[in-house]
Amino acid sequence: MAKKYFFFDIDRTLGLGITGQVPEDTQYCVDELQRQGHFVALATGRLQCDAAAFAAKHGIRSMVADGGNSLTVDGKILEMEGLPLASAKALLRELTERNQPWSVVLDNTLDRYTPYPDYPREDPGNYMNTKVQPVDIDGLEQVYKIMYVREQPGTEPADRRQLPHLPFIDNTWLVEPVDKGAGIEKLMGLMGADPKDAVVFGDGLNDITMFRKPFFGVAMGNARPVIKDRADYITDDNDKGGILNACRKFGWIRD
Repeated sequence: MAKKYFFFDIDRTLGLGITGQVPEDTQYCVDELQRQGHFVALATGRLQCDAAAFAAKHGIRSMVADGGNSLTVDGKILEMEGLPLASAKALLRELTERNQPWSVVLDNTLDRYTPYPDYPREDPGNYMNTKVQPVDIDGLEQVYKIMYVREQPGTEPADRRQLPHLPFIDNTWLVEPVDKGAGIEKLMGLMGADPKDAVVFGDGLNDITMFRKPFFGVAMGNARPVIKDRADYITDDNDKGGILNACRKFGWIRD
């Protein structure tokens, strides 16, 4: 079997829900793929440090993280870019003028900074460390993620400035990169690998950019319909052996 390059989304693909728990059959598959000479990486919207912590628990040393904006191979960060800085600053200035509370991630940690003492952070699904302190918008040199309170119904929304927005916890918007596909293409190029040898597994809306040619796309059985429509193959749910079953079907692993 020729070497393949596997890229796995985390939540609801490798892991069960957002718990980070990986089924035994999935872990076996990840280990076997690597033992049999394939390249295995994560493809996630999580910040690089967060993805790296998950990867370390499961024997994975490479990843496309930050929604395609950071590339790591064998534990070494090759690239890490933030959101378009001018657009991010403009959004923060407008939110400030609108008195619409916001927070920002400024470095490769799970710390987010906000000048608003009452910034919402009560949701049990929150995984960020919220630090209340002044933030000098003009002095920002890098912005990795922005979170801000959603508009009240009937209120004119802020200008999104073509920045990707995703619904997030605590009735907030999450602004983060979402082009995993571009990150995979770039990483394959840096490794001198043929993009046709990339195999992607995913389930959610932020996986859409991975499901494009020449990659081979595998949608989980629990994937959104739009992902299944774009997939080359639809496997079983991630809690029903979906990853292992697909890898056996196509001969990517041989038990």
